[in-house]
Amino acid sequence: MKFFKALLVFSLCSLSIFGQKNLSISGTLIDNNTKEPVDMATVSILNTRDKSFVAGSMSNKKGVFNVQGISKGQYIISITYVGYKTINQPVTLSGDNPATNVGKISLVTDDIVLAETVIEGKVPEVVVKGDTVEYDADSYKTPQNAAVEDLLKKLPGAEVDKDGNITVNGKGIKKILVDGKEFFSDDPKVASKNLPAEMVKKVQVLDRKSDMARMTGFDDGDEETVINLTVKEGMKKGTMGNAMAGLGHDVPEGGDLRYEAGAMVNQMRDHDRYTLMLGANNTNNMGAADLGAQRFGGMRGMRRGSGGINDSKNFAFGMNKEFSPKLSLNGDVSYNTSDRNSFSKVETETFLKNDSSLIDRQITKNEDISDNFGLNMRMEWKPDSMNTFIFRPNISYNKSESYETQDFEGFDALYGLQTDTVYRGFANSTNNGEGFNVGGSIEYAHKFSKPGRVFSVSFTGSYNESYSQGNSYWKKYIYEQNILNRDSVVNQRSENDNQTATYRIYTSYVEPIGHNNFLQFAYRYNRYNTESINSTYDLRHSTDFLLPQDTATLNGNQSRSTSRYATEQRFSLKFKSVREKYNYTIGLNVDPSKSTNKTLQPYNSEFTTLILPFPYDKRLPNVMGDSIIPGGLLEQNVINLSPELNFNYLFGKRTNLRIDYSGNTSQPTSKQLADYEDHSNPMNTVKGNPNLKPSYSNQLSARFSKFVPESQFFYNIDARGNLSFNDIVTVTTINTDRTKYTTYSNVNGNWNARLRGMFNTPLKNKKFTVGDFAMVSYDNSKGYTNGSLNTTKNLSVTNRANANYRSELFDVGLNGSLTYQNVVNELQSENSRETYDWGIGGYTAWYLPYKFTLDSDIDLILRRGYSEGFNTNQVIWNAALAKEIFNKKFGTGILKFKIYDILQERKSMSYTVGNGYTRNTESTTLPSFFMCSFIYKFQIFPGGNASAKDMEPDYGGRGGRFRGPDGGGRPF
Repeated sequence: MKFFKALLVFSLCSLSIFGQKNLSISGTLIDNNTKEPVDMATVSILNTRDKSFVAGSMSNKKGVFNVQGISKGQYIISITYVGYKTINQPVTLSGDNPATNVGKISLVTDDIVLAETVIEGKVPEVVVKGDTVEYDADSYKTPQNAAVEDLLKKLPGAEVDKDGNITVNGKGIKKILVDGKEFFSDDPKVASKNLPAEMVKKVQVLDRKSDMARMTGFDDGDEETVINLTVKEGMKKGTMGNAMAGLGHDVPEGGDLRYEAGAMVNQMRDHDRYTLMLGANNTNNMGAADLGAQRFGGMRGMRRGSGGINDSKNFAFGMNKEFSPKLSLNGDVSYNTSDRNSFSKVETETFLKNDSSLIDRQITKNEDISDNFGLNMRMEWKPDSMNTFIFRPNISYNKSESYETQDFEGFDALYGLQTDTVYRGFANSTNNGEGFNVGGSIEYAHKFSKPGRVFSVSFTGSYNESYSQGNSYWKKYIYEQNILNRDSVVNQRSENDNQTATYRIYTSYVEPIGHNNFLQFAYRYNRYNTESINSTYDLRHSTDFLLPQDTATLNGNQSRSTSRYATEQRFSLKFKSVREKYNYTIGLNVDPSKSTNKTLQPYNSEFTTLILPFPYDKRLPNVMGDSIIPGGLLEQNVINLSPELNFNYLFGKRTNLRIDYSGNTSQPTSKQLADYEDHSNPMNTVKGNPNLKPSYSNQLSARFSKFVPESQFFYNIDARGNLSFNDIVTVTTINTDRTKYTTYSNVNGNWNARLRGMFNTPLKNKKFTVGDFAMVSYDNSKGYTNGSLNTTKNLSVTNRANANYRSELFDVGLNGSLTYQNVVNELQSENSRETYDWGIGGYTAWYLPYKFTLDSDIDLILRRGYSEGFNTNQVIWNAALAKEIFNKKFGTGILKFKIYDILQERKSMSYTVGNGYTRNTESTTLPSFFMCSFIYKFQIFPGGNASAKDMEPDYGGRGGRFRGPDGGGRPF
């Protein structure tokens, strides 16, 4: 009887609930400017009392939305669409009318935050519109506790290399934003390796203009490709974090212990965010590889090896704080210390005349110790809708020590075959340095009452001060026809002090002239003040056993000081036209530049000899020269004219063509201008050229992209080229003893071109995805080889293909690559070289019963056409097994065992082509090692603990259910 009573009560309650939720809300979304319908916008119905989610839908191609299953009451219609301002409109459902239509709702574009991003959607895996590519994160399965880096590796067109560098569709990512706000300034790896993938709703890739360009609506040439991560609504109120500790050992006998430890805590409160990170390791991961990553975040990140083995410790704190809709603050502070040891072998072949060349081999051991501190902030204040202030201060400090030993030898060669020994030698050097930089910028924009009329001004400045002290001792043995002829010894200490002060003023005025046409008048002024003081001392060590001491005598010929005062100006006039299908900007820039360069040296080179106790590690006097050397005063005045063009044509909402042209001036560095000989490298004396002119480059690019929503097929084609005038190149002369003398010069005629294309498409049920990336590049590089003007032509062809299969049980991926390089040297066509790099590999991840996850990836790499000893075959195999040991309300615990380079074949090699030379480099790599780790993840949200996917409303096609922390249908 009790059972039937309960059943009756349950049935009545169900009917009552069903009867209350039979109302609907509909409407039409249109663009406020174009009056066109806005499709794929997110429409959420929120409870007025606590802003909790009630129901949701998406607008269709006609901009129409219809949200059903709502009971009577008071609600808020929340409409979000990236690139538009969020709309919150109240609505009351009385129950008298089952279908409430709110009519047309106009969406206003957001010109400040992500102005170029004009898409938002959940159902398609990829959406492309204009310059923005957007990926739906839930469409790409990642294992529990994966990091953002793991998610990026699954996205079509995205690549994460062995060092964690990110490229998407061939473009390097400079920053990662979180909900449109910077996350730890200019280091995208901090976000990719630490933030959990499950918090991400959308991954948006866009070409973001500078703050000033977004405020004025006109490009200023300061553009960067960034990723913006939009966060799921349920993850914006709570605290999430992870901690990891791991211990392991090298596999080879006699290896070292390996350790990794770190923690990350991230707290979000709507628009506010606070993040703390700590890390320490000796596995080159900078404490971040396995923080938040159960899978390849550490494993693939370990396949680095270039640059030695690093023992590092770091701390970082970042924040976003929105004090009010008018005032927000973003900033981060970081500190890291590292001790890096490296061992490298370098072989350089410099082409001479008559089919001969010089082969130089160096074996170098380094230890570099550094401490770095940085502080970056960004404050935005909008006192009203017409005025915007942006303030960016930054401070950095660094301190370093380095110790280097080197053995070197040189050989004459004919047709690339080694003949006589020319020299042998060894060198020891140390260097200590310290420096700091203080800088910042402030930008202001005022919008007038007339739409489109904008006045803006910005000021940017920085001051840098650094010093270094170097000791170098080297001994060289000179041979003639393999017979020792003589030797030479150099023992020197150098003192260097550098100061650089720069500032820039930029002002702009935009005037609308009707019919969506605009004029911009802009002026930019840059000022550079640099001063470099160098004193080089010859050291001699006493042979007196009872009184060991050093004597230091100033070498006047090598003690040179330089000062440079330079100004750059730009007068700019631009016209911009905006139409329904296209927009374009044309302009003309006038760039006058002026510089004064002085080179001084001490008048009396017979400086009083200093008696130094042994050992002596303090600073010696650093003397500013009191006499300008002959030809040491140079004044330059240069004027460059450059047109500017930007054209963007929209064939449709997901198909566009963009063409850009611009010209830029680059000033030579202080080292390139320094008129004194640097003998720190015993085999290569370097001297600057104070007569260098600024270089001027012309850049042209065209990009076409298309996305087909029905098939999810996406492709783009990117072509770009660069032509330089007064390009600054290196001039190398080979002395009779086969040592080198290097300086710098200006040349004309350097140019390069690139053509890149890629496509990606899913197959049938979309569990299969295939893609391909291809690039052809050609470089025409002029320079000097042994005093003769030479041209090196470099043709490179690259193709990378991949195929992936994703399922609930396992993921599988295959990839293949080929890089062909043909280098032609005009001075010696016989020494032209063709090289081939083949690669084939794959990865798999198995999601096993009892919460086990097995990962493995393997790559076969083959190199051909290189110098002897550098044609290699490598099979790099990594694997990991993880087990979730608990998943409770207070967090998730994971045990993980991973092993890197199982076959012990990893090598770090690189090949460089320069004007008149080729260089092969082999560097230290971490040996094969294993690591046992414990990873702890936690998420704390108001009212309890829930995963991100449990807290994200699921619209259409995926059950349409909103689950609370108890798994039921109650809103959280």
